[in-house]
Amino acid sequence: MSRQLRCSLRTRIKKCAIFFLLCIILPAIAEEGSPFLNRGDELLTLVQSEALEARVIALQENIAPGRNLRAYRTRSAHHREATDNIVRYIMSHFNRSPRLKVSEQVFGGIRNVTAVLPARSTSSSNRIFIICAHYDSQAERDPNWNPLASTAPGANDNGTGVAALLEIAYLLSRYEYDHELRFVALGGEELGFLGSRHYVREASAIGKSDENDAASVPENIVGVFNLDMFGFNWKSDLVEIVTNNDSAWIGRALIIANTWYNIGLKIRRTQDEFVDISSHKPFWDAGYNAVTLTESSTPWRDSQNYDANPFYHTSNDTADKVNFGLVRKVTQLVLVTADGLLTSMFEATREIPQVTLELPPTTKESELEIKGTFHSSFPIDIIVHPSQIVATLDRETQTYTAIVPLHPGENTLRVTARYPLGATSVAQSVVLTEAFAWRDILVFPNPARSDGLTEFRVSANADITDMRVHIYDSGGNLIKRIEGVADRLDQRIWRTWWNQQTSYGLAVSPGVYVCHISVVSKGETYTYLEKLAIFR
Repeated sequence: MSRQLRCSLRTRIKKCAIFFLLCIILPAIAEEGSPFLNRGDELLTLVQSEALEARVIALQENIAPGRNLRAYRTRSAHHREATDNIVRYIMSHFNRSPRLKVSEQVFGGIRNVTAVLPARSTSSSNRIFIICAHYDSQAERDPNWNPLASTAPGANDNGTGVAALLEIAYLLSRYEYDHELRFVALGGEELGFLGSRHYVREASAIGKSDENDAASVPENIVGVFNLDMFGFNWKSDLVEIVTNNDSAWIGRALIIANTWYNIGLKIRRTQDEFVDISSHKPFWDAGYNAVTLTESSTPWRDSQNYDANPFYHTSNDTADKVNFGLVRKVTQLVLVTADGLLTSMFEATREIPQVTLELPPTTKESELEIKGTFHSSFPIDIIVHPSQIVATLDRETQTYTAIVPLHPGENTLRVTARYPLGATSVAQSVVLTEAFAWRDILVFPNPARSDGLTEFRVSANADITDMRVHIYDSGGNLIKRIEGVADRLDQRIWRTWWNQQTSYGLAVSPGVYVCHISVVSKGETYTYLEKLAIFR
């Protein structure tokens, strides 16, 4: 074997060995939560619009298995056969993940389907997170709609929410967390939130038993993500997040994740204790933190970046009306937000983010680009106060930039790094020293009568300490020097007057004269030339 061949073979062996080690080490590092490898980025790539569309169509058609392949095209809670069939479909999808424990709640003809991802065996946490969506549908806005005989395909309301729920359950069930995660398909939402009311009643009253007390205690449900109808918007990629005061931190977590992962959603946050448009409300009433993600809390009317949905609660709510790019983004948002909260937010060893701010002591830029660094092992966003500007983050270099407006004089800027459960900030001051600028120069009247009086008035963006006017004739000869006076209320405004006479008290002849106006501001002299016509 030649020396060249031996070297080539040795090089290949080294490369294979390095590749093998990377295949073993890198996943381990990622699982440990390395700041360089973020699992959320990988999760984003696993959500595909085509898969979500296929699920929405399956939910819309609600086809029964067997030879006849009957399509019910409804999921009305009143329609027992259609409900039984869609419950089978949902359970079969949950059961694709062997780590999920799938069960049913049946009450008064309503059926909830729950898939539980248990906390890791070494965890002592009793915290529970829930992702839920209602699967029933109705078309009550159609004339003469009959829940037993008419269709209610419900592709958007709420096929989009259920499709996202099934996708998120499948992806997150690959991992272990220190907290329990539940995926709940709720029935009877269109009949007054029956599914969520029953689920909350059970969780509140029949919770896990305390070892020292035979009486039952409420379950420790920390946060609920309710997914309800977010696919009809061809105007913008908007999602509305409905929260109350107690659950505002979940809304903040979603907003932060949208920025951190650059998902690209427009987020409208509605924080109102009285919004009761979806299944979050029973959780609120029981004291649990919950948010709803929806295309609009008022889908029957226009709002900013949203046109009213004419297919809402009609038989025309079908998959061809759905923007699946938007559905994909909302699914990604909930997926990475839930993963981040379960992974890092409640860790006792969690480090507080660090942030720095670099500012020059002075600047002449009225819009200043500021820079700084941050260090965080979990998603954050950075807000610059008082302008409320959201900074652009570079996660690779752990730096941020923002362009902020300044006012003349001292500006105190505060940079706040927010995370779902808190914030940390740093403040610095910069002085804006504006470059001198004329705001107004008045020579009036112009033309002027030889026996009249001409006013010279100037104003600037900074205080003026002196003003002089020199008058020259057409031959360039200086014929008059005039000193100005400051306005009593504003040092930036000065004025003076000329009676059309030379320094010797002689009346000037008709003609064109050049007025050389000069002012002094902060030790610097600024000049302006203006022609003045004089006639008899």
